[in-house]
Amino acid sequence: MRYPIEQVSDNWERRIIKNGYVQHREVYRNATHGAWQFYVSGFGPTVEVGTGRCTVLKEGGSYDRTVSIDADNRIKINGRWYDQRYWDH
Repeated sequence: MRYPIEQVSDNWERRIIKNGYVQHREVYRNATHGAWQFYVSGFGPTVEVGTGRCTVLKEGGSYDRTVSIDADNRIKINGRWYDQRYWDH
């Protein structure tokens, strides 16, 4: 599925995906771009062996504080695991 892309500045874009999660990416001078990334603002305690919680930015400046993060630093958004290439802190 394609989501509308907003030009935030000369070198940054953002989009809002399913359930209001915000992703951003850098746009380079040669018109290529980086990977879409979620913004993780904080980390909570481990809640079970190898799995913890983190806080991820959503639309309108709100946050989801219940996003799972595993021992391999993957976060789970909308039922899909994303490795650290796809999130920033």
